Amino acid sequence: MSVEDRRSAKDQDCEKAYHAYRLMAEEASDIVILHEPDGHIFFASSALERILKRTAAEIEQQKFFDLIHPDDMQEAAKVNAVPLPGKMLSATYRTRHGDGHYIWVETTTRGIYDHKTGELHNLISVSRDVTERMNHELAVKAAQERAESANKAKSRFLANMSHELRTPLNAVIGFTDLMRQRTFGPLGSERYEEYATLIYDSGQLLLDLISDMLDMAKIEAGRLELNYERVDVNGTVEDCVRMLRDRADNNGLELTLSLPEEPLFLIADKRAVKQVLLNLLTNALKFTPAGGHVGVIVRYGDSLATITVRDTGVGIPAKELPRLGNPFEQVNSDPMLAKGGSGLGLALVRALMEKHGGKLSIESEEGVGTAVCVTFPLIANKRAAA
Repeated sequence: MSVEDRRSAKDQDCEKAYHAYRLMAEEASDIVILHEPDGHIFFASSALERILKRTAAEIEQQKFFDLIHPDDMQEAAKVNAVPLPGKMLSATYRTRHGDGHYIWVETTTRGIYDHKTGELHNLISVSRDVTERMNHELAVKAAQERAESANKAKSRFLANMSHELRTPLNAVIGFTDLMRQRTFGPLGSERYEEYATLIYDSGQLLLDLISDMLDMAKIEAGRLELNYERVDVNGTVEDCVRMLRDRADNNGLELTLSLPEEPLFLIADKRAVKQVLLNLLTNALKFTPAGGHVGVIVRYGDSLATITVRDTGVGIPAKELPRLGNPFEQVNSDPMLAKGGSGLGLALVRALMEKHGGKLSIESEEGVGTAVCVTFPLIANKRAAA
């Protein structure tokens, strides 16, 4: 083959390659633009017309910024700079379509440098229409913000309802207790006395539920304030066990208590500590069948005070343990098996323990029983007490 033939064949190959690359650029779904550093466009693929309904003359040099949404100028400026060799710039912004509306565009820009001299020759930009994706992301974000706003509003509302809810309920409980105690004489009928007791018990349950909900709402709203004082752990635990002794006896359960010989004191919110213990004990009594055992064990060591409530109840399946401690979560959603309650007890316990710098842990075996352990730090409390 002669030199002329080889040159002709080479020219033909170059022409084929040129047409192939141009075809790929023209048929690509993305906008491909080759331009000089000053913005003068050498080549723009036909996708520019398909996607933006624009011509190269309408966007070259600084005319590009006349089409950018005013709120996205800073973002679009990211791809107006010159990328370093081997680097790429990217930005996502809104640009005005030829029909007048805005569409979201994602653009990446890289420089074409001379391999020998390092001189910048041209810039190549690739842009694609991401309107559908961005609209979806913005819709999801807006929905999340609305949900968060509604949740905060709910928490603020419940936190502000403390006085309005508790005051009338305390009056109902107080006056009913006077009737039960026959403070001003007999009621005149045994049935009335039975009804008064039912009203009193139901009022107490409702007050406990409202208290848990309000305290949980205050915690979520960041408005729960703890009143720190010197708390006798042994005495507080004994008080809680004494309060629930009758319930255990009525349910046919053995309730035991194991305390250290030496007194143990914490700097904590006494009401919160009682709330933690009563929630744990109530749960244990609720889910332990007649003839079972509930034990409370108090230990301290390694700068920690540990209170464990252990029962021989129905237990909790291993797969359900991670859900416990989340608000309104219960192991069994079947109303015939769930034993009532709001599912707030353990969530409130966990939140109160975290507020005290402590923690909650649960161990359970289905059909065998459950052990719930709360741990209070002693070091900070001793320092506070001093």
